[in-house]
Amino acid sequence: MLLVEADGKALLARHGIRVLPATLVRQEEGFRPEGPGPWVVKAQVPVGGRGKAGGIAFCRDAAAVTEALQRLLGGTLRGHPVTACLVEQAVAGAEEHYLSLLVDPASYGVRIAWTRAGGIEVEEAGELATRLAPPEEGAIQAAAEELLAEAPPRDRAALRDAVAGLARALLRDGLLLAEVNPLFLGPDGAVAGDAKVVLDLNLAETRTDLRDLVLARPEAYPDAVRKLEEGFDYVELDPEGELGLVTTGAGLSMVVVDEMQAAGLKPLNFCDLRTGQLRGDPARLVRVLGWIAERRRVRVVLVNIFAGITDLGEFGRLLSDALDRTGLRLPVVARLVGNGAAAGRAELERRHPEIAVVDSLPEALARIAALRAP
Repeated sequence: MLLVEADGKALLARHGIRVLPATLVRQEEGFRPEGPGPWVVKAQVPVGGRGKAGGIAFCRDAAAVTEALQRLLGGTLRGHPVTACLVEQAVAGAEEHYLSLLVDPASYGVRIAWTRAGGIEVEEAGELATRLAPPEEGAIQAAAEELLAEAPPRDRAALRDAVAGLARALLRDGLLLAEVNPLFLGPDGAVAGDAKVVLDLNLAETRTDLRDLVLARPEAYPDAVRKLEEGFDYVELDPEGELGLVTTGAGLSMVVVDEMQAAGLKPLNFCDLRTGQLRGDPARLVRVLGWIAERRRVRVVLVNIFAGITDLGEFGRLLSDALDRTGLRLPVVARLVGNGAAAGRAELERRHPEIAVVDSLPEALARIAALRAP
């Protein structure tokens, strides 16, 4: 999961990466900067490309900071609500570099990337140099020495320190990506102007400090908070999605999403319900159906369950209980495959005969297409 900039910088700072003094301003708070300026106001949302989307404002005076905060706070940026902004004093006269460490599973290593052409147009710079290293701090530092041989001698010490800090963060906090762009280099060394940090949410389930970091900002990480608190995966893919999914199995659920999109349908969410953990209680189903019902554009719900250990007869009862509790008014298409499928089908037909129970995914998609048609 991608952290918002403020959290990413706080995490990197724990490992020796210098960051700019900043103030996090929330929607309900008043703020007026002190000092001569200029400042930069940045929307805190877990998404890349904020600058090109209008989420970063350069402000020459305090009045401009106030205007930027009023414009950004309470709005949305690339589908994410803006509930906080980071206000930093702008940096002048420093070189802008790009530096990142990325876990590369296909190569069983860590990919280091650096260029002197950092900033908003780094993707178009065409000068990105990379090295691959084993996932060890010493090996990463050695690979970085080769990479930084192209850097001006005056910059190498600061860049080495930055690589060392990113390596500590990546390996000790189990990150998938630690990227700083721009990395400002000046007479006092390197300082992070921004931070793109991708956290392994599975590690946050066992690390108290990482878990607390995520849970402290539920408005920024609603899907991650759901996973940590509820024990299953529910990720909203498209706030304008028309099809709510109640599915199980991460791989199978992704296949369902892919098949829907290939058919021109718009799924609202990804869902791995983990039916083996229901334990006779419909509460998890009630929560998922409630989240789906909150989105007004949803027109159909697909229940797609492939059962191994789970008894689908029991699942049919729990789903019926959840539908009774929520009073869901949306049409439902259900596909139950595996252990106890006949009993699950019979339970749904007995208690909720309005549900369209089907045998195959193509049949389910055809029913959904028909139900969503005006």
